[in-house]
Amino acid sequence: MVLTISKERTFVPEFMGNKNLPACDQIVVKYKAPTITIKSRCRSKPQSKAIADSNGKIKNMEIVVERDEQQTLVELVNSIHGASYQDDKGNTVNIANARDLINAPIEFEPLMREIVEHLDKELDKAEIDEKNSGSHTES
Repeated sequence: MVLTISKERTFVPEFMGNKNLPACDQIVVKYKAPTITIKSRCRSKPQSKAIADSNGKIKNMEIVVERDEQQTLVELVNSIHGASYQDDKGNTVNIANARDLINAPIEFEPLMREIVEHLDKELDKAEIDEKNSGSHTES
C-alpha cells in the first residue's frame, strides 16, 4: 500500500477574527507533517501517581501524560506569516517562527494555545484514524 502524504501543511487560526480577514492579511502557520519520532519527542511517557491516605494506604492511582507545548511548536512549526506587533518604540516586530511566538508578548498566548491545540490533534490523528478504520467486523 502506498500513501500520499504532504510534507508540509497549513493552518489558519481563528485568533482575533483572523479567518474573517482577507487572505493576504491572515496569520498562516505552515508546519511539518508529524512523524513518529516527532510525536515521541512531544509526548512524555505516562507517569503514575499514587494518592495515599494519612495511614499510607493507597486510595487511588492517577496516570498523567504531560504535553510540552513549546517542544510541539519547535518540532512542528516551519513558519508563521502575517503575525506581528508594534513595540513601545514604534518598531514592528514580526513573529515568523515558533521561537518568535514563544518569546512574543503575553497577548499572543491565545494564538500559541490555538496552534498547539491544532498540532496536538494532528499528533493524535493516526491513533484516531486507526481506531476508526474498518479493521473490525461484526457478526
